[in-house]
Amino acid sequence: MPRFSLACRASTFACLVVGALAAQAADIELDAAEAQRLGLRTEPAAVADHIPLDHLPAEIATPLESARTISAPFAGVVASVAVDDGASVAAGAPLARVQSRDFLAAQADLARSSSDATLAHGQAERDDTLLAEGIISRARADEARARARDAQARLAQARGALAQVALPAHAAAGEYELRAPVVGRVVRRSIAPGQVVAAFEPAFLLAADDAVDVVLQAPVAHRAAYTPGLTVVMADGARAGLVAVAAATESGSQSVRLRARLPASQHWLIGQRTSARLELPAPPGSVRVPLAALVPDGEHTLVFVANGQRYAGVRVERLGADARNAIVRGALKPGDAIVTSGASTLKSLHDQ
Repeated sequence: MPRFSLACRASTFACLVVGALAAQAADIELDAAEAQRLGLRTEPAAVADHIPLDHLPAEIATPLESARTISAPFAGVVASVAVDDGASVAAGAPLARVQSRDFLAAQADLARSSSDATLAHGQAERDDTLLAEGIISRARADEARARARDAQARLAQARGALAQVALPAHAAAGEYELRAPVVGRVVRRSIAPGQVVAAFEPAFLLAADDAVDVVLQAPVAHRAAYTPGLTVVMADGARAGLVAVAAATESGSQSVRLRARLPASQHWLIGQRTSARLELPAPPGSVRVPLAALVPDGEHTLVFVANGQRYAGVRVERLGADARNAIVRGALKPGDAIVTSGASTLKSLHDQ
């Protein structure tokens, strides 16, 4: 094996000779003194258990399963609001009061329907008795029973319209109350006192306060690797678990929408935008090396492996990277001494 020495700098002729020999050799040989003068330092390659996809656009969102929208069942005017954004509420807690002529009319309709149903039922029973005594025809009795069923249906409809409407204590005429259906936190308040609200207009958004969702935009190229259960690392180091992968790309961005579940943290607010890292499973044979070890080689990438006084350039496939390390695959194994300082100098010697 020819020796590539720094002493070649002593003469142009010597450099040409040694350079020609090095071009034929796969390795570069340097003694300890030469390696020190070049500032060569090494770090061991490590096993790579994941490939980081870093700097993915992300937004904090309410968990789909626990998000509840509370709407106004009847149009009206907001009389008062009991809670604001960020408040924790118990199930059944009052949120707001609304005064509504439509609600007042619905109450009157319920009373009228109840009275009509009672009268129709009584008439049907009397006609059944008269039919049994042979006083009236069956057609008249059947008609009475039909009117009773119709009245009962209208009563059920009137009751259904008011079934989910809460009446507050000491309520004014036509006043109803919006209440929290579950334990949670007020994510968004959309109404204010004096505001006119339409029927079924959203008034509050509630969500459980034990977790939030992270919606990420990930490159389509890795679509096959996105599976529930993968780890998402937030900017503050918090770790979330992937729970859903979209079946189609986002229009415009041509990215894939991912959803991860993150335990609740005071660092993150609903609607906040950030970036996150997705950890994909690394294929067999992958190792982790410092980014400083990678050297461009045309369309390829090299790393240099030290073995005693010999330094071999190894072509690798770059699979991913984070701020400090890269995940590569090639003729490397965990524990190999990877040159992390002076690799570019070795590349220059390697090319001579």
